[in-house]
Amino acid sequence: LQVAHELTPESAYPIRYGVRGNPRRSRALAVFRLVIAVPHLIGWVLVFPLSLVVAVISWPIVLAAGRVPAPFHRLQAALLAYVTRIAAYLCLVTDEWPPFPWQAASRYPVQVEVDPPAPFSRPAALVVLPRALPAALTAVMFGVVAWMLAVGAWFAILATGRFPRTIHEMLELSIGFQCRALGHFPLLLTDRYPWYESGPLMLPSRRADAAG
Repeated sequence: LQVAHELTPESAYPIRYGVRGNPRRSRALAVFRLVIAVPHLIGWVLVFPLSLVVAVISWPIVLAAGRVPAPFHRLQAALLAYVTRIAAYLCLVTDEWPPFPWQAASRYPVQVEVDPPAPFSRPAALVVLPRALPAALTAVMFGVVAWMLAVGAWFAILATGRFPRTIHEMLELSIGFQCRALGHFPLLLTDRYPWYESGPLMLPSRRADAAG
């Protein structure tokens, strides 16, 4: 417990992923999910190079000024929320059509919250690529797991019309970690290393605090 306490973040991670809603799902929307999502898949492809260009421009600015410019931060936060909602939608986490980045999303079941711009450690920025590799590899593995879980959820929805709770929890862990890892690198929304903030891999002391 002492080790867990030392490893547990003292405050919530600056990037937070959460889902609300009931487990009922439409079988028809599940069957045609990939077809229905085509406009957002195109949007995903279009925003990726924009986000990457902004990240490349942001890096030397962080080294010089010690923070990401507020307009860049807002843009990257919006794009992170967008791609995360698309991933959740494709994984059948919700039946509701994802909003585009310029649309209001306060009532959408999948929420991504990003704290306002904060100082970014220059030493952390200098080695952000090699430092982020373990988290990036973990996020890739979680991506594979997420698609496997989505296939299982697809069959469960066709059979029962409901989204299994266990798959929901594991997808929350997978997509949530991917969201935090992407926000850390390459989007540079925070210099804090991504960690397991929720789900079955949350550290014991943090789980107890959340329950209390």
